[in-house]
Amino acid sequence: MNKKGFTLVELLAVLFILAIIALITIPVIMNVFQSSKENAFIDTAHGLVISAGTYQAEKQALKEDETLYINYKTSSEEEKAVLKTSGTLPDAGEFEINSDGKVTLALWSDDAKVCVIKKANEKEIKIDENITSSDKCLISNIE
Repeated sequence: MNKKGFTLVELLAVLFILAIIALITIPVIMNVFQSSKENAFIDTAHGLVISAGTYQAEKQALKEDETLYINYKTSSEEEKAVLKTSGTLPDAGEFEINSDGKVTLALWSDDAKVCVIKKANEKEIKIDENITSSDKCLISNIE
């Protein structure tokens, strides 16, 4: 007699192999998602720095020599909108432009769960692995 189909053992073996493949690939995929979120947030910070340069140039053209400070938790929407940029604004943190046009920032993303920082005398924006909460993502904690 010819029986067609798979035995229960064969089906369980296939399910076992698929489970192992899933256990290997899911962490890799999650790391790719996290890395993408982090890089997107760094790009947002770069956009804010570029926008700050435009803001400072406008102020200098008008002979207005002022600094700008934004706290993304406590500042009003109007204050946050001073820097015209596209993309999602930070969820917390601080942004400061001094009278020389130097930018210092510590910005937090709830989505990526990271704090990106930039000191006034540096060009690079980087993730600070030591800051793990929005409450600690402050300029005073990076200097």
